[in-house]
Amino acid sequence: MTISGLNKRFGKKVIFKDFNLEIGDSGIVALSGESGCGKTTLLRMIAGLDKKYSGKIDLGNIKKISYVFQESRLLDSSTAIENVSLVLKNTADGKKTAEEWLKKLGLENDLYTYPAEMSGGMKQRVSIARAFAFDGDLLLLDEALNGIDAERCVSIMDMIIEYAKTKPCIVVTHNEEHLKYLGCKIIKL
Repeated sequence: MTISGLNKRFGKKVIFKDFNLEIGDSGIVALSGESGCGKTTLLRMIAGLDKKYSGKIDLGNIKKISYVFQESRLLDSSTAIENVSLVLKNTADGKKTAEEWLKKLGLENDLYTYPAEMSGGMKQRVSIARAFAFDGDLLLLDEALNGIDAERCVSIMDMIIEYAKTKPCIVVTHNEEHLKYLGCKIIKL
């Protein structure tokens, strides 16, 4: 993936000016910087959710993007397994995959729990399960580990490391320990 000559502004505030970045076919890249410097905005532009910029974002061979937002973005009227299954084909295999990922994220007892009955950390783990189940060619994680206990964070970071052996992953986090554990390349914005 190549970003070249990227320019983005909000009103008079310039977020990116002639920004360039190249991401390989695998590995973890972390975006760091002060609040408001454009980390989340960059992820949104890469994902195609924000198209108001100039310059070029060439995704190369990336066709599917898995995205974990800062907030869980779950459907309140759907259970955990239904929220994960939404991104999969509505088949028995899709439901099985959703169940497998929820179990990997420690939610085996909450497959049929609704978001209103979940803690913030549980909701975030459902979102992470959904992203892994979707199996995108690129994984975007925007402060994805917020609200998750330390032991589970380590387990999830191991999953991210495993994922990044064959596909690229872009992480936004302010947690220095997470950055060290992930052993990623850090891009300062």
